[in-house]
Amino acid sequence: MTYSLDVDPLAEQQIAALPQNALAVLADGLTVLELVPWNGLPVNHSNPDGPVRQLPFGSLGMITYLILDDQQRVDLLIVTWAG
Repeated sequence: MTYSLDVDPLAEQQIAALPQNALAVLADGLTVLELVPWNGLPVNHSNPDGPVRQLPFGSLGMITYLILDDQQRVDLLIVTWAG
């Protein structure tokens, strides 16, 4: 089962601002989200099965996203790069 990705306009802006070296590791992270989005960490640790999750990418990046299982979709909400 593969999930489709929907990128929020804010996340689009954040991706556009990433340095070149971050784009390859982001692509790897997006592949993970398409295949196994539940492997990410829950944002709310008191709700470990919640659909809002985070996935680190590279050593300096974090993707925050929402899983919509009924639609087989992952919404990218925030892409952060600390480099």
